[in-house]
Amino acid sequence: MKLLQSAFFLLAFSGTVSAASAQTVYGGQIYVNSENFTRQGDLLRVRMKVSYDSSVVGSCESLTFTPVLKTDSAVSVLSSVVINGRARERDAHRTEVLSEVRRNMPIVVKDSHAAKRYFIYDTTVPYKDWMQDCRMYVESEELNCTGHRGHVYEDLVLKNIYLHDMSNDNPDPNVHYYNLMDYVQFLQPQGSDIDKFHRSGEISIFGNKSLAKLSGSRFNRTVFNTIATDVKSELQRYGTSLVGLRINGFGAPIGNYRRNESEAMERSLALKKYLMKQKLTNRNDLNVSWLAEDWDSISSLVAGSGMNLREAVVDIIKSIDVVNGREREIQNIGHGMPYEYMVKFIFPKVYRIKYTLTFRHDGFDSNSAMQHLGSNPATMTLGELYATAAFYKKGSREYNDIVDLTARLFPDNPEANINAAGVALTRNDVTLAHKYLKRWETDPRAYCNMGLLYLSEGNRDKAEVYLKMAKAAGVTQADKALSELMKMK
Repeated sequence: MKLLQSAFFLLAFSGTVSAASAQTVYGGQIYVNSENFTRQGDLLRVRMKVSYDSSVVGSCESLTFTPVLKTDSAVSVLSSVVINGRARERDAHRTEVLSEVRRNMPIVVKDSHAAKRYFIYDTTVPYKDWMQDCRMYVESEELNCTGHRGHVYEDLVLKNIYLHDMSNDNPDPNVHYYNLMDYVQFLQPQGSDIDKFHRSGEISIFGNKSLAKLSGSRFNRTVFNTIATDVKSELQRYGTSLVGLRINGFGAPIGNYRRNESEAMERSLALKKYLMKQKLTNRNDLNVSWLAEDWDSISSLVAGSGMNLREAVVDIIKSIDVVNGREREIQNIGHGMPYEYMVKFIFPKVYRIKYTLTFRHDGFDSNSAMQHLGSNPATMTLGELYATAAFYKKGSREYNDIVDLTARLFPDNPEANINAAGVALTRNDVTLAHKYLKRWETDPRAYCNMGLLYLSEGNRDKAEVYLKMAKAAGVTQADKALSELMKMK
């Protein structure tokens, strides 16, 4: 029987669940993944990727990140890394210069404006035999603005580590080496939507006193100016054009439903005509609608309020149609006090305008994509992100980071989630792979990666089912993985 030296197949076929990466520490504000433990002679090399939220430290604060290896009877504290706020780093650097004493600890400066918030942790410690059965923790120690040490948090990251011993890496002609990237399926996103992105906003009407007093063309002009400001900020980026605008207006009762409905229709038509004259976007891509009385929002606001008889009001909303006197029934209970409360506190929150702008990037090239990825990846389309990832080799850190980013920016896109699950599997992150594949486990496009996921958990039966279905659909990666699985039976 041939030996499989790939970490993935070694764990999957032996039925051992691989250690999950992408663990969170320090209250979920720091993420640890891509852990790698390598024995190099008398040394243990520890590498991992550490990402952190923008709120992890304030400008004058700092946080010390320290991995710790433990068993019940032994401990090894690894090198620390300090994450400094910008003001804290300025003070520390000034002290360093004045005292002529260099700091002997790695420093990371947290920049709230930077698109990249992570560092690669890489250190070595003397290797001990007990380390092959150890757990890894992370200690996070706070330092506040006054220089006083705060809380120290200890979080379990790995219950056991997967240790790669390079001293055993002797080439053997009878041993076959495999790369998990050969088995993961990566899909190419389809459809025109991948070249588009959307921006949404909301305009409060009664909450905006100046807008609430306006009517007719003055009201329409104010709405246009608000939306145009958002449009202008997006069009400043080269190759961006506005291709669609959807506006939904929401109103509240005024005592006469039919008159309210008629006025809502007139208001929406007037706004649409005004926007068409301004040539904000193509006429065929401009949609304006108005809901005369937004009772769904009214019901939710009433239920969550402290209003007297709110349960009775919600029951009336559910049981009596608007045309059959819903508003009149509410006015008649509690001597009209609940209705007066709604007029004063509920209805003003309902009057609003929601709008969604649809943009498209034209003239895409590699240089602009690279610039966008480094400055503001959230403004990139799915097509741009995948085109940028293609500049890197599959399996590289850059490629994997971009593919993982697509699933977070486009959580409803199946290809983005299935591909990100593939990246998670190459990083031995079963938990994250589950998260990405959960919604798509019955989608034939996900069958190959679903099979690999079950393999990584040691569930050969389910893995075989999914891989056979993927093979039947013509997925070559599934055919290769299935062949290796059959050899182990």
